[in-house]
Amino acid sequence: MGPVSCFAEPDYRFGAGPLWMRVERVDWNRPVRYDEDNWYEVDGVETTSEGREIGRRQALVRARSLGALRRNARP
Repeated sequence: MGPVSCFAEPDYRFGAGPLWMRVERVDWNRPVRYDEDNWYEVDGVETTSEGREIGRRQALVRARSLGALRRNARP
């Protein structure tokens, strides 16, 4: 299991409140232009803030929120 990331409501589409997620995959090859910014499709497991698993989740996440994940991506 990897670390859990927290995305603020303005940094992901579509949902309400912060999104806690263990990111398993980011589609770095297909950015989506939305709201004058680049966004990426993210797959993983949504969790509660305490770490309890909720289930599989896909989300569109603002690029700048994925900075740490980008640095850790495999070439």
